[in-house]
Amino acid sequence: MEDYKKIETFLDRYGNAFDEYISSVVNKLSDTDSEYDTIEKQIANLYKENPKVKAVFDLEHVTELSEHDCKALVEILTLRNKLFDKQQEAVYLRGCYDSIGYLKKASIL
Repeated sequence: MEDYKKIETFLDRYGNAFDEYISSVVNKLSDTDSEYDTIEKQIANLYKENPKVKAVFDLEHVTELSEHDCKALVEILTLRNKLFDKQQEAVYLRGCYDSIGYLKKASIL
């Protein structure tokens, strides 16, 4: 059976639009990875509970944070690092999948 011909690789779908391709892989994580979705919701809740923390990322304004806000900021940054790690893993695995597709299309596998 020639299922490998159905494999859609980066070049098939996006040509040279690498950033768009990576974004499409990352954007699917909320729907496909429950831990990723949970972390995103935790971050959103922390921002909601600590509105001053979000202002820290506004480079045009100075923001003072309480000790509680600082703890929330540290937690948010820790969670954002976890999201980034999961994004990198997803991109890596997608690259592995694409590699198999290329090898099959080249009749190497």
